[in-house]
Amino acid sequence: MTDQTASSGVEGERGITPVSGPVEGSGRALAKRGIGAAALITFSVLVIWSTWKGEKPVEQGGAKPIIRQTTTFEPAREAPGPAPVQQAALPVLPPQLAPAAAPPQTDKLMESARRAPVLAFNRPGRGPSGNGISEGASLPGSPLLAGAADSRNELADKLKATTIEGVRAARLPNRNLLVTQGTAIPCVLETAMSSDVPGFVSCVVLRDVLSDSGHVVLMEKGTQIVGEYRGQVRKGSKRMFVLWTRAKTPTGVIVALASPATDALGRAGFDGEIDTHFWERFGAALLLSIVSDAAAIGRQQLEDADIEIRNTSGAANTAAGIAVERSIDIPPTLNKNQGERVNIFVARDLDFSSVYDLKRIESHARILDRTVPGIDAGVASGSRVTKP
Repeated sequence: MTDQTASSGVEGERGITPVSGPVEGSGRALAKRGIGAAALITFSVLVIWSTWKGEKPVEQGGAKPIIRQTTTFEPAREAPGPAPVQQAALPVLPPQLAPAAAPPQTDKLMESARRAPVLAFNRPGRGPSGNGISEGASLPGSPLLAGAADSRNELADKLKATTIEGVRAARLPNRNLLVTQGTAIPCVLETAMSSDVPGFVSCVVLRDVLSDSGHVVLMEKGTQIVGEYRGQVRKGSKRMFVLWTRAKTPTGVIVALASPATDALGRAGFDGEIDTHFWERFGAALLLSIVSDAAAIGRQQLEDADIEIRNTSGAANTAAGIAVERSIDIPPTLNKNQGERVNIFVARDLDFSSVYDLKRIESHARILDRTVPGIDAGVASGSRVTKP
């Protein structure tokens, strides 16, 4: 029993291995461990080497390339068949997947132009003097240049000559049948005139009115002239404008005049007796003033007698003011009697060629035995023309 116990050993104790047995088992374990460690190291080296070899060296200072899409995405097109009968339609992208259109460039430019400040400049060498500053333009903030430009413009304006249009002389078509502009025709008033209201006036021509040549009578003595006047005379004025409208000859020829009237000396308008209506304008006020003074005297006498009267003078003054206000604007009246001599100033050429025709009725020659003013001594010839 003792031998069994010694050979088997106590349960739980470590046994002492013999020298030969333990040395052989531990060598195998160490060999296995060395092989595993070598394989692990080899695998690690291979992984590190492959990773280091695949990386590319990054250039110092260089920007990394950015990969982005520069064109609009287009779907792949289907390859055509050997002999397609009808070409297949390309697929259309849905509206929600279509790329958004870029805003038009013009809108951005317009918006930036609106927000940008306005700058006025001129290119050098564009001005007439070649100094880069045009006439009438000045740089902002330089009053000296502005003054120089203004003075240069004034000088340029003064150096321009006044443009005068030339006119051509012309001949009158037929002087024997014309009463030219500027002819004065005397006449006598048939009707009296008063400027209180507008009205008509007429006069009778005192003598025959000859043509511009002085050979033909175009408006016989006794021709009636009709005109019109348009009313009131202005305050401070002593003349009234009259317009002659039509002339009628004794033979029944009428002609439109549209010419102004003058007095016997050629002054425009008619003079005459002026009624300023003094008593109509101030008579009522003077009367009311006298009444006011009389009322004041009477009131004073009543006050002396211990009788009080109120508002008498104030009412009279108010009535006087109203009377003056209503009558102060009465205009003066010009009165001109019939039979006074006036003139018609012809304002345009009067052509009688549509109603008259001329023919020669006599030709003669005479010998002058003395000098006549305006005609040389010798033989003078003349002719008479008359209306048919």
